[in-house]
Amino acid sequence: MTLKEKYTQFDKTAPLRTARLTHGSFTYRYYKNNQSPSGNITLVFLAGGTGLGDSLFYLYDSLLPKYSLITFNYPMDFPTNVSLCDAMAELFEQIGARNIYLIGQSYGGLLAQITAKRHPEIIKGMILSGTCSLSNDIDYEGMQNIVTMINPDKIKKNIRMDKYLPMFLLFPLFKLMCRRTIAEKQSAEIAGAVFDILKKDFSNDYLVHMDTLLGDLTTEFGTHKPEDFEPFRKEVLLFFSQEDHIFCDSLKDALIRLMPEPAVIPGLKGGHLAMLLSRETYLSALEKFLTERNP
Repeated sequence: MTLKEKYTQFDKTAPLRTARLTHGSFTYRYYKNNQSPSGNITLVFLAGGTGLGDSLFYLYDSLLPKYSLITFNYPMDFPTNVSLCDAMAELFEQIGARNIYLIGQSYGGLLAQITAKRHPEIIKGMILSGTCSLSNDIDYEGMQNIVTMINPDKIKKNIRMDKYLPMFLLFPLFKLMCRRTIAEKQSAEIAGAVFDILKKDFSNDYLVHMDTLLGDLTTEFGTHKPEDFEPFRKEVLLFFSQEDHIFCDSLKDALIRLMPEPAVIPGLKGGHLAMLLSRETYLSALEKFLTERNP
């Protein structure tokens, strides 16, 4: 089955729906698994900086037979991370989702931490990859790393660029970036093919929305403490790749210190997109983690 055929099948299995929430509309996909013994586990996928929930559909066909699943783009009615987290919590309550594990990659991992901190009563655990810590336990190297990536001047520059960037230029630029940053040719082609399928979801307004959410992370830096995550003791799985240089080692170490007794997989291959490019290894560790905690 081709990637496009897999995506078409997923689209039919978990069609888009829209919920009306207190402060806006929230479009999402929800597959409720009533067949599998582990179907009571709900996996909520939180995408990275592209903000495209469907960008991880490459993983979903292996998970849908066993678990319930929720995924979404980040709705533009919720322009801050706090408002987005609260909207997610309201959505989960409205649709009756239970036993929720937040699966966050990169920015999605940071959003997962903010959500878990604000709404520990509805979140069971977190599975995070290619991400870092928002704690106050960050050294100088880590702070430099964060400031380089996310600072007001850079965000303003990105917003100005993304507001007017011709969409026809975005797609070849992304494919070129994949070829340059992903060493394995087949993996680069997969990443490019996934992006090609989902390019219909991109717009200038959505790019600016994602820039705004990333910039808003500065309001959270230094506010997270280990006691905030005590409700998730032994319920956090962290994936790291030695080839991922987006976040420095001190930020990764700070995330390990922040979480209470996390399970850690340190050697995933594939760099920043390791959860997709080391698909089988990632899924095997994820399923083992969930099975051990939900016998």
